[in-house]
Amino acid sequence: MLELPDLSQITRELLQQIPRGKVTTYQALAIALGDKIAARVIPQLIAPYESDPNSLCYKVIQSDGMIPARTEVERTEKAHRLKAEGISIQNGQIMPLSKFLFRSFQCDAPLIKLQKTQFETREQLSLRPGRSSYRTAGGIDLSYAGSQGVAAYVSIELLSLQLVRADVDVQEVKFPYIPSYLAFRELPVMLALMKKLKDSAKLADITLVDGNGTLHHRHAGIACQLGVMLDVATIGITKSLLYGHPEKELASLTPGEVCYIEADGEKLGAAIQSKPKVEPFFISPGHKINLETAIEVARACLSEGRLPEPIQLAHNTSQEAAQSLKSRLSSSDKTTSQAKLKPTRSVQKELFDKA
Repeated sequence: MLELPDLSQITRELLQQIPRGKVTTYQALAIALGDKIAARVIPQLIAPYESDPNSLCYKVIQSDGMIPARTEVERTEKAHRLKAEGISIQNGQIMPLSKFLFRSFQCDAPLIKLQKTQFETREQLSLRPGRSSYRTAGGIDLSYAGSQGVAAYVSIELLSLQLVRADVDVQEVKFPYIPSYLAFRELPVMLALMKKLKDSAKLADITLVDGNGTLHHRHAGIACQLGVMLDVATIGITKSLLYGHPEKELASLTPGEVCYIEADGEKLGAAIQSKPKVEPFFISPGHKINLETAIEVARACLSEGRLPEPIQLAHNTSQEAAQSLKSRLSSSDKTTSQAKLKPTRSVQKELFDKA
């Protein structure tokens, strides 16, 4: 349902375009991929190739011309290879950088394509409630066991806040973390789990997602994408503010108080102070719901914790399931993408069903 680019392989291919006697920067590579915000992830993308003697990773430098390295030995080795190509280096810095900088990459900018996907999601959003009432509310969150993403989905009765069921799914996560592209890292695992539940009529009436909805740079966070792709009602819940400006000072909020978050000339979400002496959480519509109804549902889900109960239970479940998977993987030489996962203590064992 969702095809993602192999950014590491694409970056390796970009390195092959750098001519002899030239270098590039993390930022130049990020721009070639489609967004300069990805500069911070370039070291992670090229890391698998750094030990390859034929790799051109040594040609990637910092924007100020400094040669990046974990040790002085590594820096000296890189400098030696660069000097062999006629590149001038003074005190570990390429001088003048403008003379040796290469940034004329040929690339189809995969991050721009992902932005387009987000814009398309925004166009398909419905910010009107799909129903007049909700009997159950679900929560979905993701934790990690190495490269494995462990998604947990819990469903509760809204009236009693009692648990109905909990489900877990595991997949390898390959897409790196890039700010404002989090959905593409976590969406595949969450999407697979929620699709299974929807196909078996086990999805809650509305789902609270650990991630943003419209409170996002492109008004289309992971909660929006999940909602649109599955055609279900979703709400985005986060512990920190990614985008927008509060109407008032958040530190002044009192328990139960709501503060709207504005951006681009409209109210995209809200901060809710759930209890004394804790930070507020942030809420925004995902799909098939408006902001006011999303606030009502989130407040109806509040219990003793800072976050709405479905999100807190999903977090607890995914965390403990991931820890269980880590223990199993470390005690066995066999790597698997699926594991029998122990339920969190906050979830009744008899209600735990592995997806």
